[in-house]
Parts: sequence; structure tokens; C-alpha cells
Amino acid sequence: MRLSVLASTAVAVLLMVPLPGAAQQPEPVITPANIVVLVDESSSIGAQDMDREREAAALIALGEFAPSSTIAVVGFGSDNGGQSPVDVVCPPSAVATAQDRQRLSDCTRALKSRPIGQGDGTDHAAALQQALSYLQGDKNGPKLVFILTDGKLDVTDSPRYGPDNIGDQRNRTASELIGTLLQQANKEKVQVWPLGFGTVDAGQLDRFAKGSFQGQCGVKSPTPAATVVSSSADVAQALIRAFQAARCAGAGDIQRTPVSSGGTAEAQVTIPVIATDGSILVTKHDSRISVSYVDPEGRTVPKSGQQGESTFQVSGENGTVEGLRIVNPLPGTWTVKITSAPGVPPLDVSTVVMYQGAVRSSMTVNPPAPQAGQEVTVALSLQTRSRSITDPGALKDLAFTADIAGDGFTTPIPLNDDANNGDSRGQDGVYSGKIVIPDQAKGTVKFTGTVAGIGISGDTRTVDAALVSGPRPLAASTTFGNTDWEVAPGDTVQGTVTVTNNSGRARKARIIVADVAPGTVASIPGDQTVLDVPPSGTSTFDFGLAFAGNTAEGANALTLKVVDDANPDDVIYEWRITANVAQPPPLPEIAIAIGIAAVLTTALVLLLLRRRRRDVRGLVVYLYDGYRSRGDLAAPEQPSSVFRFHLGEVQTGVPQLAHSAGGEDSYELSRNGGQLRLRAPLGDSYDLHLGERVPVHGDLSIEVQDEHAPVEFPDDHQDPLPAADRPSGNHHLL
Repeated sequence: MRLSVLASTAVAVLLMVPLPGAAQQPEPVITPANIVVLVDESSSIGAQDMDREREAAALIALGEFAPSSTIAVVGFGSDNGGQSPVDVVCPPSAVATAQDRQRLSDCTRALKSRPIGQGDGTDHAAALQQALSYLQGDKNGPKLVFILTDGKLDVTDSPRYGPDNIGDQRNRTASELIGTLLQQANKEKVQVWPLGFGTVDAGQLDRFAKGSFQGQCGVKSPTPAATVVSSSADVAQALIRAFQAARCAGAGDIQRTPVSSGGTAEAQVTIPVIATDGSILVTKHDSRISVSYVDPEGRTVPKSGQQGESTFQVSGENGTVEGLRIVNPLPGTWTVKITSAPGVPPLDVSTVVMYQGAVRSSMTVNPPAPQAGQEVTVALSLQTRSRSITDPGALKDLAFTADIAGDGFTTPIPLNDDANNGDSRGQDGVYSGKIVIPDQAKGTVKFTGTVAGIGISGDTRTVDAALVSGPRPLAASTTFGNTDWEVAPGDTVQGTVTVTNNSGRARKARIIVADVAPGTVASIPGDQTVLDVPPSGTSTFDFGLAFAGNTAEGANALTLKVVDDANPDDVIYEWRITANVAQPPPLPEIAIAIGIAAVLTTALVLLLLRRRRRDVRGLVVYLYDGYRSRGDLAAPEQPSSVFRFHLGEVQTGVPQLAHSAGGEDSYELSRNGGQLRLRAPLGDSYDLHLGERVPVHGDLSIEVQDEHAPVEFPDDHQDPLPAADRPSGNHHLL
């Protein structure tokens, strides 16, 4: 539907009033992980198998996207007498910088098959023991062990498990040790994800997986499981799938691209809108192959540094696996350009993307202060550090869950986005559900909402709701009529607030915009935010929710709150809103012709109106010290586009307004129709509405009114004012 537009070309002023004491929400980050990759080096591993193992280990090392994660790579064989069963090629290392990742890329090349007779067995016990030594104690994030092996436990030649091997004594002793180590893994919350290829003991691999800690990275994600593939050629894809399940990472299928000797080729991978951190990984098999990366807008991106909002780090350029880590990537299809050097044999180059979204959820509870036995609606939505996420395709594999807990009970709250059971609008990215608070509930109940799943870091929100007895002094609800929430930049959606006063005395409520998603710029005109509620009964108030011309296109999200004006901490009502902002489709040729004719017809009128629009005559500035009036000052009656004034003192400690001829201490007030612009002494400029009270210094504030009769101006031809950020919180216009 076509929405009404109020001052469509004017810049909307943000009216996002923070509640007192409300802390700014921290930017969501990716949860780190503590990872150990164990790689079989027994003599049965051929040269090609070892190449595939090295490349698979490098994929994990270069693909991990959380900067504070740690990764270790350990080769293992056995001790045939005088050898170490483990080969620590990459001690635990951070992955914060390109240099960190490059070191991991370099050290994985030290993995090697062991010659016969030189520790060439398969000591899974020693390998697991080494991994657990790195993962003991408290760690930030999950503890994960990935095992790559082509065989079964074989320590028949290892004297550390007994002086001889009568009756397979050594393997039995090592197997018993594995049982003890798995108990330790459970205690330390270490997950083990085994991957076997070739002739393996599938039962032993299952024992590793099921005997370790059965943790999950999300509600819909699996617990540790063993994977067996037919050959080392499938190891990389299988390891990526295990990593995906263990880390709740998103990953595409590996794209295999034939590249001729000295030739070029292209591969494409898709980074979804929910991704905030990721890596494009290219398994080149030969370090002489070079690659470059092209974003969805057709630009070749740097391998180090920034471009737009994205940050890039490359590592492994001089190796067989190269990774480009991207923070805040552009969503869409990326192109990887592959160039082979002369003399390089024809190869199949593999490309894959791994990613995760750093997310924050938003939860509302209505009514915010319920009674026992009352029905409550809970709503949960999701945003990344750069945008709101409402696309059903991006959310379909995630789990939105909620529950209510009180003294002696915890009850799940089913959520849906299908316009059922409390969900007001289907497929809008807001998952909602209803629950009746138990009659026996007392004191405070806690609502918990969680969003988790493959491809995101997950987030949990809690709301403590104090139960009340009897009706609240004020109750409210909001409606927006019949809108599909398809909004053009600059559009205003008309809404209504209904407030019921049960207190028996006149009160004031306020409607505010809060918890705005990144990129969303929306406002309610200041004169529509204060609701004067009569002593009793139900009253309705109309308001407009304006989406600014510079709001992000695509998904926008915000929370509307109705609060007690005398106590803004007292939230009466809250509602999460999402909208899709898009430019309107081009007009047909006839409509364009009519529009041009209309513009030509009214051009002369607009020229005459322009001066009137900017004339400050009739404007009056009122000064307040707290709630106390300190006088007013009217603009001079001579035609002018600027009203200059300054703050002075009529006597010590008594402020007053006075006209100014200009200077460093002057305020300058200008107008463009109904839009006002105030320039403060320090040079900052701010937009404001008539009747809106704004702070200027300490407890002093001003309010601007127009004493002249209002003049109607054609909003769709209004000259735009330059955009400016509105002050909020305790900022002052000095």
C-alpha cells in the first residue's frame, strides 16, 4: 500500500529517548573456541593422504573466524621405543592477526608420515591426552577436538603400555586409558569429533564421540558424532561439516574448479545476509597458484585493510591453502579469480566459505508488569551488528525459544512467526507466543528468550517482571491500521495509541522509539510523543512513525514503548516492529509527464513561497530552568532567515535570553517551513520541531513556538535541510 508522507523530503529527527539508567547495548561478537586438531602420522598414511590431511588442518586453522579463539595442531603416531607418540607442530595459538594465521598455515606443513619402525603406529590415547592437556580449566568458549585418522588403535610396539604384548596387552592398556581420558573430557566439557578415512575402526571412533562431552552449540545443532569417508579426498568436506556442527558455523559446499596449467578460472561462493564474520578458503594444492577476490558489487577487495564497512586479512598466500578473513562482509555472491602459473600441472582448486553471524536478540514482554493469572505475549527478534534480520530464509534453520520461570515452576513458551498464538504478523522476523502466568505465581517471574542455530553465535535475553496485584494505573496498546509495512525512505506510518487510566487522576504518558536496529533511522515528532491522559476512561492519541530518508534500505526494526512520563522506568507497553524499506518503483511515463507539468506549473509559486518558508518572523524562544519559566524572546519583525540570540544573566544566577548581532556565543535559529534548525555556539547544528523542549546548558532548556498563523506548504516540494544527528540522553546544545 502507499503510505502517507509527512515532510517527505525533510530530514526526520530521531526521537529515541533512552530510559534513565539504561546502558547502551554492547556490539555483538563471535564466541571464541578452543580447538585442537589431531592428525594421524602413522606409516599407513601415503604422501597424497598426508597432503589432504595437511590441507584439512589448514582449513580449520585459517577458517576459524573469532579473533580470540586458539588453535593447536598435533600430529600423532606411536612410541616404538625412543620416539614421542605426538608431534606438536602448532602449539596453541591465537588467530587474532594475519601473522597469527600465517604461522598456523606455515606450521601445518610440518605434518609428515612416519617411516616404518620409527613410531609408525596409531596411539589415539597419547593424542587425546595431549589435546586434553591444552583444554584443562576454565576457557572462554567451547572446547573442541577434531581427530583425523586412517586406522585403528595400534600400540603393539609401544613399551609405554607394557613390557611385552602378550595377549594384546598393550592395546588393551591403551584402550583403558582412552576410557579414563574420555571421563576427563566429560568433566572438562571437551567435545571430540572423530573423522576416519580408509580402513578404520568405526566402533572406536563412535566411542570417542559418544564418550566425550555431549555439548551442543545450539538447540537444533547435533552432539559430537563420528564421520567415516571412503578416502582422503573427502576429508576436507567432512571436516568442514564437523566444524560446522561443532561451532554452529555456516558453510557452503566446496566448489571444485578445474584450472589448466598457466590458465585462469573463477569460482563463486555466497555469503548470506546473516554473516558478520567469515573466511573464504581456497585449497590451491600448489603455492604457485594465486587468487583474488571480487565482492558482490564487482569490486576487487584488498587482501589487507578496509574497503567500505568490511575489514580483510589474508593468510596462507605462500602455501597450498589460502584464507581471506572478512569482518562485516557484503552479503551476496563473491567471485574468486584463480590464476595458475606456467609449469603448474592442471589442478582442481577447491573454494569454500565459512561464516558466522554475531547477533543480538531483542525481547519484549506485554504487559511488562503482569498479574498472576494474566495472559502475556512474548516476542523475540534478531539483529546482527549491521542490520536487522527478517528474511524467513535466513531464519528458517534457527531456533527461537522462550520460557517463564518462577518459584517452583519453569514453563516453555512456544514461539512462531506465522500470525498464530500471539504473533500479530507472519513472516516479519518477530517470533511471538502467549502464556498465562500461573495463578500461584508470586513476586517476580523471569522470562528467558534464546536464539541459536547453525550460522550464528547465539544470544539469550532475560526480563524480570515484577507481578502486580490489581489493575495498573495506566494500560496501553498501539495499532497501525492496515499496513503491510512496506515503506519508502521518508514515509510516515500513521498509528494510534490507546491509553486507559485507572488511577483517578490526570496523568501523562510518553511514547518513545527504543532498541533501534543498526541502520534504522525512525522518529516520532516531538509534539506527538506526550500523551495527556484524563483522570479516567480510555483515550486515543494519533501519531506518525517516520522513517527518515537516510534509513537503511531493507529490514528496519525498532521497539515502541509507552512509558509513564513522570517515571520513564515504568514501561506500560512495548511492541517490536519490523519494516521493509525500499525505494518506490519508477513512475510510468504518463505519470512522469504529469509530474513534470505539475512541477512547471507550480515552479513560480514555489519561488514565492521559499522566502516565506525561511522567514523567522513569528518565532518565539521560551527559556526554562528545570520546570521554571525564565521568559521568552521573539524574533525581530524585519524579514530575515536567521534569528540570533544568546544566553545571558539579568543578575547573578538568573538566566535570560537576549538578541544578538552575532559572535561566538550566539545561537542561530533558522527555519524551512515547519522544520527548524538550531546552530549552537560551538558550531554544532541540530534539527528540532515546534513545541519540542531541548536542553541547552545544565538545567536550562528552550522551546520554540510560532505566534503567526500556520502556513500550509506543499510537503512534497519542500526544500530539504542538510542532515544532522539529533542529540540524545544528556547531550546539550553547547
